Amino acid sequence: MEKHILYGATVICEKQPVDNPWIEHRWVINDLLPKKWVKGNGVAPAGYVPLLPLHVEKDNEESNNLYIADVLIDLHHAEAEAYAENLQSSSPAIYIVLRPIIDDDESEAEMMVVEISLSPYTIQDYEDCGEDIIVKLPLVGPVANLVQEFVNTYFKPEKFVKRKRDKAKLDDQENRGGDQRIRRNF
Repeated sequence: MEKHILYGATVICEKQPVDNPWIEHRWVINDLLPKKWVKGNGVAPAGYVPLLPLHVEKDNEESNNLYIADVLIDLHHAEAEAYAENLQSSSPAIYIVLRPIIDDDESEAEMMVVEISLSPYTIQDYEDCGEDIIVKLPLVGPVANLVQEFVNTYFKPEKFVKRKRDKAKLDDQENRGGDQRIRRNF
């Protein structure tokens, strides 16, 4: 098991129409297909991957609104505690962060995958921003098995050690009775 793993996956997303006067559609993640993992070798995964149409429109016919993106999920040994927290939660999840593409007339993509994370701590930062769409998928199958193996290898919880005081030394070193400039007779 490597200390830094990049796990390849394909995100399949659907643009669903919505009967709402303020928005025309919503983005729904239909599936995340795992591929294979490779050593990270210190390379960060490329984010900001555009969602591209699965089928290209022909003769001005409407496409089926399915989009895909090939992405890399980053597993790093320094975040093993966060992955363990995710696995121990009531609903372990894979978090997918989507963001609209603005001011890009050259691309046919409307949305991009900013990041796929297994760390709930990382996702808190995106949730605080409030501008991104965060989709939560259940963490099951081969991805869950890999994460569990990764956590078992790299997460070493610290044992709780209760601090003990030496009361004799504490009483000898501590001056009691308030302001030391004022003499008091007890």
